[in-house]
Amino acid sequence: MAYLVHFDVDLEPIPDQARQEIRLTMREIAEAVTTIPAASPFWSSMKLSLLQIDVEGWRVVYAIDAPRQEIHVVELHPVRK
Repeated sequence: MAYLVHFDVDLEPIPDQARQEIRLTMREIAEAVTTIPAASPFWSSMKLSLLQIDVEGWRVVYAIDAPRQEIHVVELHPVRK
């Protein structure tokens, strides 16, 4: 079962194409983390970590809450060129 993605940020100011791509990317990440074994050291490092990915010119910062099987997008801002 894929993790649920929660956007704790406002997506409305994001252009439609970028917004769709951000949502798609986060769904793909939510599915991918389900393949990581529970005993993996990845999970202990995620307890206090933020991750980021750049999508369509926007930096998406997120946290993974493994016990709740949730991903929270906590920051979203344009990538500086």
